[in-house]
Amino acid sequence: MQLHFQSFGEGYPLIILHGLFGALDNWYTIGKKLSDTYNVYAVDQRNHGRSPHHDSHTYNDLANDLYLFMHEQNIDTAHILGHSMGGTTAMQFAAHRPEMINKLIVVDMAPRDYEPRHDSLFKAFEAVDPWQFSRRNEIDEALERYVPDPAVRQYLLKNITRDDDHRFRWKFNVKAIKENYQAIVSGPEIDGTISAPTLFIKGERSSYITDDDVKMIKEIFQKVEIETIPDAGHWIHSDAPDRLLEIVKEFLK
Repeated sequence: MQLHFQSFGEGYPLIILHGLFGALDNWYTIGKKLSDTYNVYAVDQRNHGRSPHHDSHTYNDLANDLYLFMHEQNIDTAHILGHSMGGTTAMQFAAHRPEMINKLIVVDMAPRDYEPRHDSLFKAFEAVDPWQFSRRNEIDEALERYVPDPAVRQYLLKNITRDDDHRFRWKFNVKAIKENYQAIVSGPEIDGTISAPTLFIKGERSSYITDDDVKMIKEIFQKVEIETIPDAGHWIHSDAPDRLLEIVKEFLK
């Protein structure tokens, strides 16, 4: 699995992992701003962005992809930042490869199973085939029936590209994500505790980290800080990028 990535800056390695239905592009601006201090690697996880597609999509897969990526890039240890699905990948990696992680940042994700919450998106993907349209605004209009939130549609439309026939298609692997969805909403496999210094960042308007989750987080992570960003939802990097950047820089220094 040769993951697609972009790297910029010099210094200690910092690897950024995006969330479900996302891509490294979602974190490009923040990654560039961190590159004045760190050698930033923004990575497309399997079945997303410009990375290869595969039938299997479990957190064992994703954590192993990260291990192989670091090996290929000659990275012995790194700071790792993961959002949502990427946060679970990072937690799984920290649990199974503790010697390869320096500091861990988990953005709006807890180490637990989640209830399915993407039914409307899967209905949209089944009903709206980008290949049938010639303009992005036509895809947006077709998606609106299933995804009324314009911010979510814009997030999805960033994952539209053209194939060799110049027809639109999704960058992410809809079939594999749907077939592996139960594994994707499952939590990381963690036996015992994690000793790496860890920062959890929660969006105030997000339901992804609850008070009960905070108790569990403090039991699993030996050296943990938890920050809440006001007026931010699950996509903190879009809702409050400046405050997120400030918190990340303070934790990593």
